[in-house]
Amino acid sequence: MENLINVTNYNGTIVVSSRDVARDFGKEHNDTKKRIRELVRDMGEISHNYFVPSEYKDSLNRTQEEYLLTRDGFSLLVMGFTGAPPLKWKLKYIDAFNKRS
Repeated sequence: MENLINVTNYNGTIVVSSRDVARDFGKEHNDTKKRIRELVRDMGEISHNYFVPSEYKDSLNRTQEEYLLTRDGFSLLVMGFTGAPPLKWKLKYIDAFNKRS
């Protein structure tokens, strides 16, 4: 079965969850959030155009941090992910964003 990319509309902008990106690229979500926080810090004020702080409820009903990534935020984050499996997922995400644009 083909893995589906879950892109959603957030206030008129197509986004993906940092949890989904971490899972699909075989990364720990905490490591993914750390990298996003570093990007946000380095980018300054413009980071809100790329990464939207958000929350979700985990399986124990606890509120947890995540980020919603715009198309450009996704691209910026995964640029450094290399190898055949990341390439496959990059192409799937690009296709999903394009279908929703």
